Amino acid sequence: MIADVTIGTQALARALRLLNTPGIRAYVIMPLLINLLIFGVLIWYGYSQFYPFVEWLMSYVPGFLDFIRWLIWLFFGVLAAITVFFAFTPVANIIAAPFNALMSEKIEALLTGRAVSSDVGFMRMAIDAIASQLGKLVYILLWASGLFLVSLIPVVNLVAPLLWVIFGSWLLSLEYFDYPMGNHDIVFAEQKRRLAQRRGISLGFGGAVMIMTSIPIVNFLAMPVAVAGATLLWVEQFQSSSASATG
Repeated sequence: MIADVTIGTQALARALRLLNTPGIRAYVIMPLLINLLIFGVLIWYGYSQFYPFVEWLMSYVPGFLDFIRWLIWLFFGVLAAITVFFAFTPVANIIAAPFNALMSEKIEALLTGRAVSSDVGFMRMAIDAIASQLGKLVYILLWASGLFLVSLIPVVNLVAPLLWVIFGSWLLSLEYFDYPMGNHDIVFAEQKRRLAQRRGISLGFGGAVMIMTSIPIVNFLAMPVAVAGATLLWVEQFQSSSASATG
């Protein structure tokens, strides 16, 4: 289990080097631009809406309590980080899904020396990738709602932070392994089953992506690095067992 967790966490460092390979760099640009655009718009909109509220609130606060302003902005920063993780990541992946699927396909071809056999055109692949992302979004909302209710129960809610971390790690594994697995026509239910068989790798990888996503500036690279990392793990850890199971 510990060895699997290590394999999962180390995949991102290896993937980062992989993205600098000639022939792969071009596929990183579009997801990166999408990340920058969406993140920039969300931050600008959040700031423009929150700033007047802070000024209105502080107008009722005595001058000697002006330090509260910084506490409010700290709260806004934490709220923004949570929003980016649970809202920005799925939305950005829905928009970038076709490009991420194509990048995963090219990375797998680079690693294996074989093209991913598919008769599906880019438009069909784009529709399937977006549909898969929307299906996962429903899955996320259902589980997040359950965890939110658990967070409201006294005593039980003491374990809620740990449950959110585990859920977030699992969610990110599902998010990014969908690209290499989806390229092989593996449906969402089967993806969950296969990832559950190697929980250590799944949670180690997802936890590393979660940390990367939560770091400002670095989070812009999280999407392409995670796609590359998931594809790397698919080729090395999942595809061979998948082929033997099928045979």
